[in-house]
Amino acid sequence: MHRRSALTALALGLPTAIGFGQPRAPEPPPPPSDLLALAGQCLLVGWRRRGMNNWVARRIAEGALGAVILTRDNAPTGAALRALTAALNALVPAGAPPLLIATDQEGGSVSHLSPPLAQFPSFTTLGAIDDVALTARVATALGQSLLSAGVTMNLAPVLDVCSDRYNGVVPGRVFGTEPGKVARHGEAFVRALQAAGVLACAKHFPGHGGTRADSHLVLPRVAATVESLSRVELVPFVAVANTVAAVMVAHVVYEGVDRDFPASLSVRCSTDLLRDVAGMRGLAVTDDLEMTPIREAWGVAAGAVLAMAAGNDLLTVSHSPTQADLARLALARRASIDESFRARLVQAAERVQTLRSRITAPESPPPLENYVALLAEVNARSPRRALVTRDPTR
Repeated sequence: MHRRSALTALALGLPTAIGFGQPRAPEPPPPPSDLLALAGQCLLVGWRRRGMNNWVARRIAEGALGAVILTRDNAPTGAALRALTAALNALVPAGAPPLLIATDQEGGSVSHLSPPLAQFPSFTTLGAIDDVALTARVATALGQSLLSAGVTMNLAPVLDVCSDRYNGVVPGRVFGTEPGKVARHGEAFVRALQAAGVLACAKHFPGHGGTRADSHLVLPRVAATVESLSRVELVPFVAVANTVAAVMVAHVVYEGVDRDFPASLSVRCSTDLLRDVAGMRGLAVTDDLEMTPIREAWGVAAGAVLAMAAGNDLLTVSHSPTQADLARLALARRASIDESFRARLVQAAERVQTLRSRITAPESPPPLENYVALLAEVNARSPRRALVTRDPTR
């Protein structure tokens, strides 16, 4: 059996030594419901249709889903978005912490809720202006926009340092090419967003700025070591290690750290580098496990098991609840036969629950920003002159 196929089978708890002509072993029995619930609490699930998804609704009501991720496909108007987030929270069992309701609202080209929410300037625009106070004001306004719609986690800021001029993924999405600048603006953005009541998730750890391939399509490989990453890519992540609620781990192979697995599936990256070297205290979140390199090489379910074993806490399946259910089943099955994996799953679920308990309206919210005036100021100061100055929600 091919090594990667054997690893996939092992991750799913399946036999790995089936010979030619031998009957396939029977499917294992369904795992206990408590393990299924535990596994579901470690999933960040999205869907691509308007309104509520039935599978998602059932799992939330059972206390068996920890987080959802929304896009404009789910709610094309502001009223629809507010109604959807209210309906999701109404399903949470009494006494449980609020649901994590996440989105990708970086600003610029990656603004998955614009419309219906207002479009904010990109991190590249803010980095070009290089006024940390202005970056904080934009983060505050962005947080207020999300919170008013019921969104409680933003998969931002992007803390990649664009160190390769031929990078095809992060240009237009990053604060700059110099680690210190990215760290300054990233730290200001995280603090302001979270002060406004929205949890931040910094990405893409340990850094997507030195790649040329797009991890949505292929598996990038870079010849980075712990030492080289510490000098450049890790600098912004270390700056927010004690403050950011979560960090997203990339589907990129860093050959000087782990030649066999991308960071998202590697214990050397998702635990050793993230926790011990960078000192990250927040939740570890995978990039989407439905992205092509993970889906084709390992499969979403086996990828979820490997990512959990590597040290991630919240596993992203952002398009298909069917795939999320397969991942949930695989996690629970592995936990039912592997005590160390079960302990890892318990640890991850506890971390998710702890973060959910932090979802509260800020006691002293920052003053409301006039979005139109703020955007006009950014536009006037930007060397790029590429922003609109109207509020698209009006």
